[in-house]
Amino acid sequence: MQRRRTFRVKWFRLIVVTLSAYLIYAGVNQYNQLSAIQQEQTMIKLQLEQAREVNASLTEERKRLNDRAYIEKLAREELGLAKPGETLYMPADKN
Repeated sequence: MQRRRTFRVKWFRLIVVTLSAYLIYAGVNQYNQLSAIQQEQTMIKLQLEQAREVNASLTEERKRLNDRAYIEKLAREELGLAKPGETLYMPADKN
């Protein structure tokens, strides 16, 4: 009779150890998934902040484009335009 009881105790211990190992594995796996999600969340927050900065600068640019003086400045600097009767001077290349 004693032999049978020892046999049952060993099976019970095996089941407990197996169940414990599975629970530890599941916990570590969930921790890794949570860590990956938190890293992704951090990256998305950074992208959102950058998008907000770009949006703010574009909104400011749109407001400036309603100003005639700013439009004239852009036309002169970027397009090389001049008013009638003005002479443009272009610097020579250093080469």
